[in-house]
Amino acid sequence: MRKAIVFIVLLFLSIPVFGNENDVEVGIVEKLGNKIPLDLVFTNDKGKKIQLKEIIDKPTILMFVYYHCPGICSPLLTGVSEVVDKADIIPGKDYRLVTVSFDHTETWDKAEKWKENHLKGLERQVSSDGWYFLVGDSISVRKLTNAVGFYFKPDGKGDFIHGAALYSIAPDGKIIRYLFGTEFNPFDFKMAVLEAEKGIPLPTVNRLLKFCYSYDPQGRRYMFNFTRVFGTIMLLGLAIFFIILVSKPRKKEVKNG
Repeated sequence: MRKAIVFIVLLFLSIPVFGNENDVEVGIVEKLGNKIPLDLVFTNDKGKKIQLKEIIDKPTILMFVYYHCPGICSPLLTGVSEVVDKADIIPGKDYRLVTVSFDHTETWDKAEKWKENHLKGLERQVSSDGWYFLVGDSISVRKLTNAVGFYFKPDGKGDFIHGAALYSIAPDGKIIRYLFGTEFNPFDFKMAVLEAEKGIPLPTVNRLLKFCYSYDPQGRRYMFNFTRVFGTIMLLGLAIFFIILVSKPRKKEVKNG
């Protein structure tokens, strides 16, 4: 019976959907604990060739866009800018931001322009080494995107079909956490940075925290979700009661036999 109870608890915590990356054409497949290749070479927003290990020397928030994107790339970067202003951690000091174009035809001058525009739009002062904008060749781009499970494809009209997420990377290149979407709250963002600093992926703790708490955007804080937690406890209690009820007759049959 103990094994059955443990199974139910794990079932409640196993929230994310698992997928086979070989079957994914477009989308994002989590690869927590894997390492990105830090020896890959990209070109920064000043036209200089650099290896990823030169800039990923702190907890790093990685993201993929392409600079002529008419879709979710701009909302993604806007969401990053907003959470950077709200979070009580400082880019360049506590962590780094790295934006990589996955369109290998784009040049560093476009990266420079996007960086300039987004740094100007920030309320807080961010140093040049706090947020990098990069471009790269097709091989480097594919190696990096495949390493984190970011899959995209051309739409045949000059643009791309792709998802949106942030990737929390430890200084040794280990993938620590995924933040999906284009809007991010300061708590999740800061936790992603702190976890990258420790270098230990903790998906179960993160899922449990998000399950038990709901974010209040007006108060900018997490609030305990009593209804959700109480409902889960009730369901768990009923499941345990059912297991006990079913297992009792079996015990009696064994004794009578």
